[in-house]
Amino acid sequence: GKARFREAALFTHKGLSGPAILQISSYWRHREAVAIDFVPDQPADWLLAFKRATPRATLRSALSSMPARLADTLAERLALDRELGNLPDAQLRTAAQRLHAWPFHPTGTEGFAKAEVTAGGISTADLSSQSMAARRVPGLYAIGEAVDVTGWLGG
Repeated sequence: GKARFREAALFTHKGLSGPAILQISSYWRHREAVAIDFVPDQPADWLLAFKRATPRATLRSALSSMPARLADTLAERLALDRELGNLPDAQLRTAAQRLHAWPFHPTGTEGFAKAEVTAGGISTADLSSQSMAARRVPGLYAIGEAVDVTGWLGG
């Protein structure tokens, strides 16, 4: 399935971080893409509406609610450096779709030493919900990170 989180994301000198990235890392599998919606509050046709309302505006000004360097980078990557009124609607539709689902291909993680989210451990089906005693090993009890329960941000 597709897990979705509406949280902040950070671009760091080593890659992506922040609450949304930490949340999705529990679901991410090596070599899979992660998509980020840079304009989650905008409808699918928002860029065409922006063009009609302000044809002399640029994509950079349409993205003025985000940090300037990010808006500049996205506009550059989409090759939309002209006034929106001079761009075909099809190109703007494609750009809006990409801004709603911009793919990233993580190459890895920072490893267990930096992890805030982990998965795995003793299955809850193998533990008593009342005492946390192992069903198959008398006298063995498990709690915390030893149990296969993953909370938000590892909580």
